[in-house]
Amino acid sequence: IATENDGNVMFRLDGSYEEFKTPAGFTSNPQISQVAADGTWVGWCGKDGTSYPVKWVDGMAVELPKPALNYRDEPIGDVQARGISADGRIVYGTTWDNFDFGMVYWDKEGNVHYVGEDVRTVTTVQRSDGYGGTYDYNIVNGMISWAGTYQASPSGKYIAGTYREESISENGETINESYWPAFFNTETKKTHVFSEFGDGCGMTATDDGIGFIGTPSVFTTAGAVVNIETGEHLGSIQEWVMDR
Repeated sequence: IATENDGNVMFRLDGSYEEFKTPAGFTSNPQISQVAADGTWVGWCGKDGTSYPVKWVDGMAVELPKPALNYRDEPIGDVQARGISADGRIVYGTTWDNFDFGMVYWDKEGNVHYVGEDVRTVTTVQRSDGYGGTYDYNIVNGMISWAGTYQASPSGKYIAGTYREESISENGETINESYWPAFFNTETKKTHVFSEFGDGCGMTATDDGIGFIGTPSVFTTAGAVVNIETGEHLGSIQEWVMDR
């Protein structure tokens, strides 16, 4: 349980509990996002006003590396670990600069990558400053996520997310955005984008390649099921569950 002012409290199945404090080297209370089946926790801690991704192994905090550059290929800032595969091998998270939500993951060796590296592109354009001039701005096509905590399949083979494409208007004033559900295979390093579900998002996946998509609706209450590798549509989430 994360408390607003006093840190976090961990409860065990036997009813005992303890409060855990800010790890050495950090200055703000840890925020726990997800716990793996083996008891590994992930989340983030703050220092110098910036978020750092952290993994707790046997209760000991281990700082995870950040990407060299942020989502827009600029100096890196906030990064937060959001989820972990059930077996504890794969961790994923987000950059949190200017609400870009760039999606990253850490492989089983602890190395950091951007999710969807095979479809990620960064292009520098001239954006209007509103005063008759322009400035350099990097538009990005790439995988993003918000604060989802269940987007990895149990072994981390697949990571679900959203593929966002950006373009700039002719007058240079507006950045246009398009969103599609997508799934990244961490073994083949291939991204599967389902553009037919416009404005949807990848929610979660199974290790055998079944992907669950949130389709445009109020609070994402509707969804679809797909075979990630073949692109086959398997019906709505309701149909898929009821059939089984």
